[in-house]
Amino acid sequence: MRRLTLIGAIVGVVFSGVAAAHAAPGYSTANVNMRAGPDTDFPRVDLIPEGEPVDIRGCLADESWCDVVWGGSRGWVISEYLVFDYRGRYMPLPDIGLAAIRLPVIRFAANDYWGRHYVGRPWYNDRNRWYAFKPRPRPGWRAPPPGARNPGWWRSGYKPYAGMRPPPDRWERRQDRRHDRRDDRRDDRRR
Repeated sequence: MRRLTLIGAIVGVVFSGVAAAHAAPGYSTANVNMRAGPDTDFPRVDLIPEGEPVDIRGCLADESWCDVVWGGSRGWVISEYLVFDYRGRYMPLPDIGLAAIRLPVIRFAANDYWGRHYVGRPWYNDRNRWYAFKPRPRPGWRAPPPGARNPGWWRSGYKPYAGMRPPPDRWERRQDRRHDRRDDRRDDRRR
C-alpha cells in the first residue's frame, strides 16, 4: 500500500510540473477581474491592470476562461482579454488557440483549487457554497473551430459580460508611464 501511495505522489508531482512547464506569458488587454473560478459569480481575487504581464497556466476546453498567475495571486480570467506576442503581433488567445502556444486544457475543481490557492482569503470561509457551485457556460460564447483559425472568428455576434467593454480589435502594449516620465526628465536635464 505504501508503494502505491509513493507512486501516486510521484506521478502527481511529475504531472503538476508538466502543467507548470507549459505556462505561457501573456498580457491583459483591459483592467480585468481575476476570479476565484471560471464564472463571474465567483469572488474577485484581484484586478489585473491593462498591459500587465500574466503567466497563463491553462484554459478550459472551450477556451472561455484561463487560469492565470499575476502579482502573487492565482485565478481565472476571461480568455479574450488575454493576448500573446505571436509572430511579432499581439494576438488574442482565441485567435491563436491553446495548441499553437502549447497551453494545456485544464478542468476546474473548486475544492482542490481553493485549497491550494485561497486558504486565508476573506471569502474562503464561505467555500462550501462555492464547492457546490457549478460554473455556467459563458453566455454567447462558442467553442473554437477545429483546425486553423481565422483571426476574429469569435467576434461575430460576440457580447461581453454586462458592464464590460468588448476587447479591442487590435491591441498594442503601452510603455510604462513612470518610465516614460523619467526619460523625459533626463532629456530636460540635457537641454
